Order: sequence, then structure tokens, then C-alpha cells
Amino acid sequence: MPATSPTLLVIGHDASPETVLVQSGTLGSWARERGVMVLPAVAGTELPDPSEVDAVAVLGSVQGAWDDSVPWLASEIAYLERVVAADVPILGICFGGQLLARVLGGSANPADGRHENGFRTVTTFCDAIDDGPWMEFHFDSFTAPPTAEVLARSERCEQAFRLGRHLGVQFHPEITPEEFEIWAGRWTGTPLEDRFDELGITTAGLRAEVAERAESSRVRSWRLFDDFGARAGLLPADQGVHA
Repeated sequence: MPATSPTLLVIGHDASPETVLVQSGTLGSWARERGVMVLPAVAGTELPDPSEVDAVAVLGSVQGAWDDSVPWLASEIAYLERVVAADVPILGICFGGQLLARVLGGSANPADGRHENGFRTVTTFCDAIDDGPWMEFHFDSFTAPPTAEVLARSERCEQAFRLGRHLGVQFHPEITPEEFEIWAGRWTGTPLEDRFDELGITTAGLRAEVAERAESSRVRSWRLFDDFGARAGLLPADQGVHA
């Protein structure tokens, strides 16, 4: 890859950099196809100066973006504030979208019954995000910053917002079968898995649906990432909004 390739810092949580690459899912495959260099990193470790990267993506987490008791959360918030001050675009996914909303003046909150688990259709208000279905797996949600443009909603909560070149989404556009196996490995035998009957889901059912929808999910997600990439300056401006 040429030394002049744009760089995308991808921040994961409670994982190794190698696991972060798997968790980047279709975002990682999109970046490779588009000539964008991915730099995997982990919240709570030393992160590069914002001036050294062209954009930042923040992935999901089992933690709450509202929960100030999380050991690494304060340092991640401080880092994202530096990123925003440096005018470096941020893509936030699920937890990352909630944290981005908080950093930009909105809020992250426990979902209080508005959780969504499994593939869901959303109502969208822009060309870059289609109605889905998109993979959802969250027990928290965000309220978009007051000056942001809300791009998508579901019956239960806001699903996407844009503020300047920053984009936050509640769903998981990046989901792949490989990423799903990391999720399943983390919830197997835990109290979360004990709730699956209540939530109306099973690990086997979700696994099968992720596999069945893998290609259509990739196409939809690349369309979203193309739009973010063009607005963020990772891609030529005319490369946005296509799969």
C-alpha cells in the first residue's frame, strides 16, 4: 500500500489489536478495497496524536458510554475531544455512536426497554443509509447532539446522526460471521445469554441470519462507508454513495 494512503484509526474495547481487526468487519474489508490503511488500537492504551491520522472509527463495547465508572472511558472521551478539536472526522458504531453523541453535546443513556437485538428495519432520511435490515445489539442508546442532522430512526430510538464530517450510528453495519463469533464467545454462559428467551433470540438463529445476510449487509455497509469516506476526505468526493 502506498505511503500516501489515508489512515483510519479503529478503536476497539477490552480486546487485542488483532481482535479489533476482526471486529472491524466490513469496515476493514471496505478500507482494504478503497486503499485506506487501518490502524487498530484499544481504548485505554496510548493512541496516536490526532494529527497523525485522517479519520477515526470507534467500535462497539459491552460497556456503557454513559458509565463513568468504566476505567478507560475518561481517557477515551478526552482523546475523542482532541480528535474533534483537530477537525479529524469520527465514525461511531453502536457504543461508538453513543460516545460520539456524548462528546459532541448529545447524550448516551441506558435504553430502558428500548433495546434492540437482531436484524431490524429502520426509517432513513438520507441516500447513504438504506432501510436495512441492519444488525442491532444494544441495551443503551444515544440522543443526537442538538445541532446534528438525524439520518435514521427506529420505533425505539435514533439510529444515525451526522454533525459536520462526524457520523454516529446505533446499528452494526460492520457485522460479519467472523465478528459474530467474537460476540457469541463473550456472551456464552453469561447472564446475558440467560436473557435470550426474553429477548426472543438464540445464538444459533442470529448466527444463521448473519451468515445468510453477509453479502447484502456488506453491500449496504460499503455504501454507508463510501459516503462517510468521501465526506471525511478518505476517498475522492465523487466516490460517495455507491456500493
